[in-house]
Amino acid sequence: MGERALTATDGAVIRFACRSGKLTGSAPAHVDIGVERGGMPTEPEGDPDELKDAYATVAHSFSLAMAKELGCENDGGLEPRPSLDPASW
Repeated sequence: MGERALTATDGAVIRFACRSGKLTGSAPAHVDIGVERGGMPTEPEGDPDELKDAYATVAHSFSLAMAKELGCENDGGLEPRPSLDPASW
């Protein structure tokens, strides 16, 4: 999911590289898109894995839409659907 994807039970961040005629410079720009739970700081309710997947899905959808809007080559390396499997090292 891009160059970097971080998820938590109250938010997610995705970073992708974008090379586009709409952006200045010859090197790709690194774009960070984040979503987070708003409101008063309380413990999120629900299954932690489902919450992480939900935030990752929203962050991916917004990132892909932004990559398309910017005209990033290869949609910034983002797949049409999010990969919700944790990366293994």
